[in-house]
Formats: sequence, structure tokens, C-alpha cells
Amino acid sequence: MSKTEKTVTRSLRINGEAFDALKEDAKRRGITVNTLVNQLFLAYKDFDRYFERMGMIKISSATFKRLLSATSENGIAEVGRQAGTDIPRAIIIAKYGLLSFQTICGFLRMMSDYAKLYEYSEVTSPDGGSKILTLMHDLGQNGSPFLIHYVKAIFLDIDLEPRISSSEHSVIVEVRFPVR
Repeated sequence: MSKTEKTVTRSLRINGEAFDALKEDAKRRGITVNTLVNQLFLAYKDFDRYFERMGMIKISSATFKRLLSATSENGIAEVGRQAGTDIPRAIIIAKYGLLSFQTICGFLRMMSDYAKLYEYSEVTSPDGGSKILTLMHDLGQNGSPFLIHYVKAIFLDIDLEPRISSSEHSVIVEVRFPVR
């Protein structure tokens, strides 16, 4: 949490078994219960409340990986394109109020932080003319093709055509900005 974010003190009643689970998980992670509860509240604020409106379901990464591996190459492309077409746009608009390169990056980061779809990294190129986004995943051989079509579909909404490359476990998205 940044120093500029305001905190509030509140007293809440919590189910005893739920509190025991919080204490257990906080201890296992090496953090305080307060920190864990704050992380849970932030996950709700930043992710769950938007995705619940879209009929979100939670499945294990192993199950998602199996679904991807059971789909044809053409099917993967179509599913990735469809998955990146309308839901991300609606969530980005609901969360940020506009669709832009920055808000798309925020959405992609959120999908890493909360959905655990991939690990997200963002750097500016040494010349400052582009941003490079890296999505590292463990979704099997069809993970990269799925993510390529997913990301392409999201960027279509802002008329940016990023250069995308991939390997078995990563997708690299480079967006060049016009010289000013």
C-alpha cells in the first residue's frame, strides 16, 4: 500500500472458524492477519466485484490447462479471441472508466495478480519508444497461442497492433509509441 492511500479503522465480527483459517494462512505466509485481511479486501475491490458481474467461475489451473490441451489449434485461436473481445473491455470500462494502453496494462496486471493466469512483467525499452509486456505461464503447449489471441483481441479495441512473440511458456507483447 502506498503512503498516500488512506486507511480506516473498523471493528468487524468474523466467524470463529474463518478467523482461525485467516490466522493459519497468515502464519504460513509470514504476514499478519491484518495484512492478509487487507489483501483479501483489495482482491475484492480490484477483481472479484467486477468478475462476479460477468459470471466468473473459479477453476484450477490444471483444469484450465487440460481444457486448452483438449482443443484444436483453430479452436484455441477462436476461444482466445472470444475471451479477449467483450468481457475484458467491459471490466476495463467498469473499473477505470476508459479504454487505453494504461488501463489495458492494468487489466493484464490484474489478471496476473488475482486470476493467476500468468506472471506479468512490464518494462520500457532502453530507447523509451516502446513498452514490453511479458506474460509467463504454465498453461501447456496451447497456453501461448491462447494468450496471443486473447491479448490481440484486447488491443484491437484501442487500435494498437502490438508485436507479439512467444515461446512455450511466455508471450511477449511489444507496443511501440509514435515519436513525438
